[in-house]
Amino acid sequence: MNPADARDLGFGTCPLCRQSADLKSSHIIPGFVFQWLRDSSATGHIRSSGAPNVRVQDGWKPRMLCGGCEQRFAAWEKSFAEKCFVPILNGTADRIRYRSWMLKFATSVSWRVLQAFKAIDGLAGFPPNLVSTADTALNEWGEFLLDRQPHPGRHEQHLLLVDAIESTTVAETPANINRYLLRAIEVYVAYTPSSAITYAKMGRFVLFGFIEMPHPRRWKGTKLNANEGVFGVTDTQLPSSIGTFIMDRARRAAEKFAGMSDRQHDRIGETYQRDLDRAADSESLRALHHDVLLFGQEAFEITRKRKT
Repeated sequence: MNPADARDLGFGTCPLCRQSADLKSSHIIPGFVFQWLRDSSATGHIRSSGAPNVRVQDGWKPRMLCGGCEQRFAAWEKSFAEKCFVPILNGTADRIRYRSWMLKFATSVSWRVLQAFKAIDGLAGFPPNLVSTADTALNEWGEFLLDRQPHPGRHEQHLLLVDAIESTTVAETPANINRYLLRAIEVYVAYTPSSAITYAKMGRFVLFGFIEMPHPRRWKGTKLNANEGVFGVTDTQLPSSIGTFIMDRARRAAEKFAGMSDRQHDRIGETYQRDLDRAADSESLRALHHDVLLFGQEAFEITRKRKT
């Protein structure tokens, strides 16, 4: 099942404050991220990799939070959007000094991702010990979000800022890697026998929430602090397995978009033609241009059906 198809996850009470209330349709990835994607696209429209033949206006919004908790999250989203997301993407800042709202925002997103995926199938496939650890992470994150703990403990939040790749020596790099890095919006929960993370990709901002991470010190320059810190252009180092994971997600996205019909490809082309200036100045064309420079014709072929 495509998670974005799940609108009712079966919550009877708000899973954060545990109060009985009228639950609201709550964004997993905040709405301002999708607004940015539309505004910076060549067509003014967006499509989900889960259903590439259909235009969408917004992201996954299951009924989850009560009104009070929704407003709690909204305040942190506003701070992140205005003080970090917009300035960095607009090029008015290459780094920002943040305060407590940053870790609150990041934790709220990771909490939503894990809460939603757990509600869908109980984290089917997870080793039993990691299911138990996921419950602990949800509790620790929830207590922090409700101001009952000063930080999320060992269930850290790591935020990475990515940009276009201009060259690569990795043979298996997918030919849509720049479009994925610069434009993709996606949520996922990943695990190995001994580790697990939440993954929230918001354009160039990639958030990892530690459910279980045996070697956290292998992550350099990405951890968010509870009270204040600096985020942006800085030296970062992640385990090589994370690079492999991101390339796999890009490859999967390309496979899904390859299912788009010829009619929809034609429709996109017609939309380009109606406003060539918008298309030429768009971030989506810039991302495609980076892939073409790296991979040539393969950049187009990876997201189209193979002719037989």
